[in-house]
Amino acid sequence: MISLSTLVLIGVWLVNFSLLIFILTSKHKLRQWPIFTMVFLLVLWQGIELANLVWFLETPYLIHSVRSGLLPTMFIAPAFVWLVYALFDKWVEFKFWQKFIWWLPGIIMSAFVFSPYNVTDVMVSNGQISYDPGGLYFYFSVYFIALMSWGLVVLIRNRKQAEVIVRRQIEYIFVATALTAIFAVAFNVILPILGQHDYYYLGVNSVVIFTSIVTYALFRYRFIDLRISSYRIIIDLFRLLITGFVFYILYLILYYLVGIRFDKMDSIIVFMLFLGLTAPLIFRMVSKVIISLLIDPSDDIKKSEDKVAEILRSSRDMNVLFSHLVKEIGRVIDYSEIFIYLAKKDNSKNFYQVFPVGERLLSVQDSEILKHLTAVKELVNAAEVDYLKTDKQLCQELAIKEVDVALPIFYNEQLLGVVMIDNNKKLLSVQQINFLYTINQYLDIAVGSLLMYQQAMAEKK
Repeated sequence: MISLSTLVLIGVWLVNFSLLIFILTSKHKLRQWPIFTMVFLLVLWQGIELANLVWFLETPYLIHSVRSGLLPTMFIAPAFVWLVYALFDKWVEFKFWQKFIWWLPGIIMSAFVFSPYNVTDVMVSNGQISYDPGGLYFYFSVYFIALMSWGLVVLIRNRKQAEVIVRRQIEYIFVATALTAIFAVAFNVILPILGQHDYYYLGVNSVVIFTSIVTYALFRYRFIDLRISSYRIIIDLFRLLITGFVFYILYLILYYLVGIRFDKMDSIIVFMLFLGLTAPLIFRMVSKVIISLLIDPSDDIKKSEDKVAEILRSSRDMNVLFSHLVKEIGRVIDYSEIFIYLAKKDNSKNFYQVFPVGERLLSVQDSEILKHLTAVKELVNAAEVDYLKTDKQLCQELAIKEVDVALPIFYNEQLLGVVMIDNNKKLLSVQQINFLYTINQYLDIAVGSLLMYQQAMAEKK
């Protein structure tokens, strides 16, 4: 029979192996190999631990297999340092011998892995493996802690100079490190001091927290709003718990008051059919009650989208339309300034500032922003352009003009205008970006229709 600790190890190994496949198949290739190396070493280590329990437990080869488990962990710390410097594009600045130095202590210690300096003796009790460590463990611990600590110091030192997306990734790395450390200390230090040794495996396998969070952070450049997501999780939990509680009360009524016995198959089938038919209705009713009692930030975004749609449908004055539009954008995005440009009627390649009313002009010929919007026909996020290194000249112009987001306004495949937002280089969440995409779709139709309406009215006069 498989023990709980073995089940946990299998689950953790499967998660990390899945992350490994994701890293290899992901289209996002930035910093792919450093994180792949880290996860691969962890998968290899956990694979050896699993092999010890499944194949080598009762064999004379167990001690050699246990000793080999230290080999992949020797190189996790230098792989982390590689990842840290790669975040700031500084790893390529090191010469080969400098890179080699980071790995050298692990390479030297690897020569003693299969000796008593690593593991002196192995004991098996109730299907669990314990061992007496040799002197190598002390030097390995110093080496591991020193390199991991140095990696965190480098992150702290360079965080302020990093791109906004990299800064967010660093925040996720620190959260992942803190959570993993808390679990490790709780299960590997505090509980053993209190005399509880049965949950040691949870501390060791808590490394899955680190790999999951860091992989998510490094393979995304658009991040969810944690406040909104947390609210959504709380609301969904309340929905599920209350719906389950309703059916639990119903079960108790049927069992104790009505006298229906659920030890017969026909009673179970009827109850399951009833559950399947009524659960969606109960869930919707519970949802309405929960939403009415709790604040849902995502609902605020939906209300702003509906309000923008109403403004754009009803406005017949361009100035009123833009002022109301900017006000609604401000409810979702904490911007510093918004500028709106429209193409001139007699020269569609030149754009003039219409909100707030000003004298600034833009030309497609001289503006990388307008050229890019004309070609790509979708929102431009300065943080993403800078992070993905897709267009250096565009990135420079966005920085000079202090534009963090640019929304194109199209009508009949022609660029009619552009909305430029300065939000003090704050990183927009996925929810905010989706909000701007929705507004962009409304703008294309509304502004084009309004310009045609105004042109028709002018011709009548």
